[in-house]
Amino acid sequence: MSFFQKLFAKGAPSIIGLDIGSTTIKLAQIAKTSSGLKLIKLAIQQTPSLAIKDGTIVDPGAIAQEIKDMVKKHNVLAKQVVSAVSGQPIVIRTITMPAMTQKELDNSIRYEAERYIPYSVAEANISGHILRKQLPGDDKNMEVLLMAAPKEMINNHQETINQSGLQVEAIELEPVALPRIMGLTMGQEELKQTIALINIGAGSTSITIVKEGILRNSRTIAIGGNSFTKAIAQGMNLSFEDAEKLKKEKGAIRIEKDATPVAPTVMRLFNTVLPTLTELVTEIQRSFDFYRSRYRGESVDLIYLSGGSAKFKNLDRYLGGELGVHVELLRPFQKLSDTKVPGFTAEEAEEVEQASAVVLGLACRHLN
Repeated sequence: MSFFQKLFAKGAPSIIGLDIGSTTIKLAQIAKTSSGLKLIKLAIQQTPSLAIKDGTIVDPGAIAQEIKDMVKKHNVLAKQVVSAVSGQPIVIRTITMPAMTQKELDNSIRYEAERYIPYSVAEANISGHILRKQLPGDDKNMEVLLMAAPKEMINNHQETINQSGLQVEAIELEPVALPRIMGLTMGQEELKQTIALINIGAGSTSITIVKEGILRNSRTIAIGGNSFTKAIAQGMNLSFEDAEKLKKEKGAIRIEKDATPVAPTVMRLFNTVLPTLTELVTEIQRSFDFYRSRYRGESVDLIYLSGGSAKFKNLDRYLGGELGVHVELLRPFQKLSDTKVPGFTAEEAEEVEQASAVVLGLACRHLN
């Protein structure tokens, strides 16, 4: 069984979700109780400086030591880990192929993948999963979810986890983990909608479209929270660290219809990040347009924002206005049976809620 096929298999009863990001490492453990899901543990620590480059771990030893410290500090007893890779090198696409069995698909998907991945298939982990055994009005073809990631990226992830003393249950793709928390916490009527999950991380943003619990399309773009920080640093002649601090303290997106007076510094910050913001909107719209063209005019009904940069003030309102779609912040903590996050005050939990979406999705893998 390939590691991608394991995305759709049930895991061990006691599992840790581990999200190794470029700025933070997040660990979570979730249990299913008689009253619903319960968050048992959540831990967040800073990622060692320069340990990750372009989504790939380049210093496994430093990150492994950080994970060891987290496990010890939070008395984590479980050893099985589900983690995820992210960034532009990963490929998730829905493609059309001649109808065949899953076993036949396993043998042929690598040849088909050559048309869609920007690197050699010899350097990639590749898998396919049948979404629809036949297309509407076409029983000779089927719809397949193609998934690929560089072997180096996967191997470095596995090596890091092994060095930490934990055991790899599966390495997933970030856009596959995100819909899981949605599927386990939302009502059936809400899930029938076409929902876009936009996860804005530090280095990149994933745009994942889900309908009726099925991942229909996903794309990762090289725009993230760091893009806004770099724009501020360059436009205002600041260091990256000072620009990040200023963004968090005074950064806000100007809403055209909002007549509330804006301080000069806030307005200058907005004008500085506006080109990056416009680029982000353009790329999201491109993903929506592609989805509409592939699925005969279907459109996105609702957008959920997650990731550490989702809390950029007024970003949800701005995207909603530009895209013409209702936008909400994803709030996975509020859907858990016990809304108290262990080890966090209510204010701290609110601050990290969107950033924790991926790790919660990973931790929920065994609850499907």
